[in-house]
Amino acid sequence: MIQFKTTAISEYLTLAKSAGKSIGFVPTMGALHAGHLSLITRAKAENDLVVCSIFVNPAQFNDPKDLEKYPRPIETDIEQLINSGCDILFLPDVTDVYPDGPGQLIQYDLGHLESFLEGASRPGHFNGVANVVDRFLTIVQPDRLYLGQKDFQQVKVIERLCDVRGYATHIIICPTFREENGLAMSSRNIRLTPQQRDAASIIYQTLVFATENYRAYTPESLKQASVSRMQDMPDTDVDYFEFCDSRSFRIVNDWNNAQHIVAVTAVLIGNVRLLDNMMLQ
Repeated sequence: MIQFKTTAISEYLTLAKSAGKSIGFVPTMGALHAGHLSLITRAKAENDLVVCSIFVNPAQFNDPKDLEKYPRPIETDIEQLINSGCDILFLPDVTDVYPDGPGQLIQYDLGHLESFLEGASRPGHFNGVANVVDRFLTIVQPDRLYLGQKDFQQVKVIERLCDVRGYATHIIICPTFREENGLAMSSRNIRLTPQQRDAASIIYQTLVFATENYRAYTPESLKQASVSRMQDMPDTDVDYFEFCDSRSFRIVNDWNNAQHIVAVTAVLIGNVRLLDNMMLQ
């Protein structure tokens, strides 16, 4: 596996594309798990070269303490990437990504996504995501970008970014990988105690309950029932639980108002924020 720490990767990939090579790109913040590796595997099957980035993006953290606590097991990550068959690792420093500093950001038109649900809870977060993804897409120029469904609203933000910026990159949304108890795999899970990890299974159980029973409820009554199920667990606080049109990502108040509906939630287990979602129809 070839490693690049500077934007010299762009020259290498430009030559590869001129030779007819297709490029698949998997952006990550490290602390890799089986979900990340599944994206690498999918990208390997569909492209000549697979690029994975590891960059803990300071621009998308609202709380400096959260940024400081984010896990960075880089040696283990590199070993996993080599074993997965990743071709190229892009491991830039903050100064390579933000030459003028992470405080000098472009303000993108992200529509309602910027201040809705996760955006409302984490002001500026999605603009920070858009900034780093925009920079990476310019540097890597991939044919295909591989993202996990777990961060559904973030996927919608990146789709919006690609529309605004006119990128021809094809976005591939891959299924959420889960632990044995159903908890969506996340780099943040490492911060959960064994007891909290067990308790966090209520998130998956509630999403399954919602998908299996939604026709017996109105959206509002099912939302209330779902929140109640999770709030009953100790050390658990539900930030939001909503049903959204998976295309427009706006709240659905009637099951007949959208062809495809996704249940999305953010839950605090202790002080660890966990996201998950599941398609209803």
